[in-house]
Amino acid sequence: MAWYLKYYECSECGIKWTDKWSCACNDRCPNCDAETEPSDVENLTCIVRSTTSGTFRVMFSPDSAESTPDYEQIGVFGNESGRRYPGGRKR
Repeated sequence: MAWYLKYYECSECGIKWTDKWSCACNDRCPNCDAETEPSDVENLTCIVRSTTSGTFRVMFSPDSAESTPDYEQIGVFGNESGRRYPGGRKR
């Protein structure tokens, strides 16, 4: 399932916050309860994590994920520049 880190800044009171969820939807300001659209969205569906052994693990949030990303490892690489994401897109 798609997973996003959303950045918000309330137009009413100016407070900033982030939220992780499976859609890029509006949120309510935790300070004044105003409905707020995300100012930026980072796609976390596929992430890369370095390991203590110096390799890089590619993790993907499966379609079965619901309220958490439930990442599954889909690949391990010896260096960060050699990784590829689903769909062949290099990042």
